[in-house]
This record gives sequence, structure tokens and C-alpha cells, in this order.
Amino acid sequence: MFFEKSALFCKRLFHVFKTVFKVLLKSKLTRPQRLKLFFEESGGAFVKLGQILALRRDFLPTEYTLELLNLLNNMPVTPFAEMHKIFIEEIGESAGQFFSSFDEEPIGSASIAQVYKAVLKNSPRGEAGGEKVAVKIRRPGTEKVFEADFLIISFLAAIIDLFNFTSSLSVKEVADDFIRWTKRELDFRYESNNAVAFLKYSQGTPATVIPKQYQEYTSAKVLIQEFISDGVSVLDIVLGKYSREQLMKKGINSDQMALYLIKDAMRQYFIDGFFHADAHPANLALLPGDENSPDGKLAYFDFGIVGEAEKENRLILLKFVYAISIKDIEMTAKHLLEYGKKNFKY
Repeated sequence: MFFEKSALFCKRLFHVFKTVFKVLLKSKLTRPQRLKLFFEESGGAFVKLGQILALRRDFLPTEYTLELLNLLNNMPVTPFAEMHKIFIEEIGESAGQFFSSFDEEPIGSASIAQVYKAVLKNSPRGEAGGEKVAVKIRRPGTEKVFEADFLIISFLAAIIDLFNFTSSLSVKEVADDFIRWTKRELDFRYESNNAVAFLKYSQGTPATVIPKQYQEYTSAKVLIQEFISDGVSVLDIVLGKYSREQLMKKGINSDQMALYLIKDAMRQYFIDGFFHADAHPANLALLPGDENSPDGKLAYFDFGIVGEAEKENRLILLKFVYAISIKDIEMTAKHLLEYGKKNFKY
């Protein structure tokens, strides 16, 4: 086992350095394009790291983060035959036996998994079938590859910090947070449990949509949940594929939904104390409105990374936000310092 892991580590390290040289030779590409190509070609956990960095405008210039957004849901597709083996190992049946219909063409391809559309059969216990579901299957070999990549990323981050004289932000700390959360994402049972909790917290908010989970069918490598149709990915909106007018025709008021996203994020943090910590554009979709939500609805996906906020912290930050809203500088500074003293050690 040790030699197998060591061999994989060396193989991945060689691949990463080979990719670096390959990308550097692409002189016709811009620097942001080269960075995106590096993460894409390196594969494994590096793709996931690139996706995280796409959201860190405090860490990278805007032109880099915009280019990295293309990593969020546009990854090379693993052949279905390989993905199907994982499904059979986890569920014990083929997709054709388990579902009444199954589309072998993925509707989403991300760094850890691919997502397929299917229709459930009537179960032997007599429950109703026919529900459209999204089937998320983990890519083969992901866990071993990511384990090797975590070591490489941690090592490279430490090296960068040694020569990082211009920034107060530790690259190693960012890498450690990334590794900790990504390890949890590899087990889909954790994600499914989080989604169930979100569904419970969101029952009083009709404009928030959380997919129903089929936990009796979910395993570490296969997740089955409700298929949300008629949605427009927020990523497509960010990339300019939809205009305000096109969204209006679909029954979505983009201005009001942008405001709702802020309100819902504050509801999750300040009221529930349980929030989606990976709400990037590819994990959000806007749905047409109805009589209860005339401006549209907001759907969340991928609950592998969540956060919990203790009551005292929520209260301090709420006072901080209130102080900003009334433009009281002294009160703002007071509560910001209070939060810093409580949560950071100097």
C-alpha cells in the first residue's frame, strides 16, 4: 500500500511539473488562460483548487478569476462505461435495472463527479415511482488521486509562502482549508445529509428550492436527488449567455433575484446559523416564479461544503452590519474589533 501511494504521488508530481512546462510554452495564450489550462490539464484536486480560486477575487485579479470560472462545470467527460462500473459497485445493479430510464449523456461534468438524468422505477415496497432524478457518480480513482494531490498542493503552498513577501495572506492556510473541505466532499453521504438539513431550514422560504434527497439509495460514491428542471444556471448568466430580457421571458426577474440571493444568504447565516459555503455560480440556478414567488426562485446544489456559525458570532456581526447601515463609524469599529478579539489570536 505504501509503495502504491508513493508511486502514485511521484506519477502525479511528474504530471504536474510536465503540465507547468507545457503551459509555459503556450506563448499565444494570455496569462489567465495559461493558469486555467494548468488546472484543467493537471486534473484531480488541482481542478477543484482552480474552481475555488475562481471565487477568490481577494487573492487573484479579476481577469484571472473570470477565466477560471470556465472550470466550474465544463470538465472533460469520463466515458460512461467507467462511470457505470462505479454505479454497479455501489448500488448492486446496473443503471438499466435500477431506473425505468437513464440518459448515459451527462448533464454536468465537474472535478469530482458527473451528473446524469434518470427516472426512478416503482420500488418493490410499493412507493410511487416515475420521479425524475439527478444521479451524481464519483469519477473512478478520485480518492487516491486527490490524496496524492493534497500532498503536492500542501508542499507547493508552503514553498510559495517562503517567497511570498508582499501579501499578508498565507497560501498554506488557503491550501489547508481547501484540503479539509474537499476531503468531506468526496463522501456523498455527507453532502446528502447537509441537503436534508437545508431543506428543513428552508421550509418557510418558498423562493428557495432545495432538491429532495433519496438517501436510501445514496452511498459514498453515488448520490440520487430530485431533478430540478426549467432552471437557468447562474454561471450561464455570469458568462453572459442570458440577458435580462431573456430571463424576464422565462418568468425570472434577475434584479430582484440578485437581491433575494443576498437576503437568503443572510437568512442562512444570521437566523439558521447553517449556510451554504460553496454557493458559486455553477451551484446556483434561477427558476421561473409562481404565485408565491412572482420574481422567480433560487435553487441550490452541491452541499459538500457548509458552514455553521455560533450564536455569539452571529450577534456580533449582526450589530456590525447594523452599524454600517446607519453609518455609525464608532459602532462599526467597536463590533469589528470585538469580533476580531473573539475569533483571532495575535
